[in-house]
Amino acid sequence: MRLNLCCGQDIRNGFLNIDVRRLDPRILQLDLERDLLTPFPPESAEEIVAQDCVEHVSWRRVPDLLRDVYRVLRCGGIFVIRVPDLEEIARFTFLNPGYDDFIQISYWIFGGQDYPENTHKAGFTKPSARRLLEDIGFRVLEVRNEGTNMVVAARKECQ
Repeated sequence: MRLNLCCGQDIRNGFLNIDVRRLDPRILQLDLERDLLTPFPPESAEEIVAQDCVEHVSWRRVPDLLRDVYRVLRCGGIFVIRVPDLEEIARFTFLNPGYDDFIQISYWIFGGQDYPENTHKAGFTKPSARRLLEDIGFRVLEVRNEGTNMVVAARKECQ
């Protein structure tokens, strides 16, 4: 099984697409902040993707969600997240004197806010994302930027 968390309209073939809103009949509606991944048994997924997702979960619940991702992944399973990189946002803003796009800066930091769940509730830098994942037991395979977002790929290591 492969999970696509917070899929929105990014419906992926071969994945169970999950979102808080059911925009399409192919989406399993689940509130990750409230319910985490409780419907799924341990070690039942080989891959979990969370693009533009984890930042929408309260910073108080992010560690719980990441621990639950670890629980649901099989040994050797891959977890890929994409979240805003606050350091890259700051770098871009401060290295471009006079950059004054209030709307773009607000969107990067606080989310689209066009529906209640589209608000950023947690912030990440590369070191903080790496530490969160490694403290849970993941082995971070890659950390890279896509514009002002960071993409982190990690593997569940088992002994």
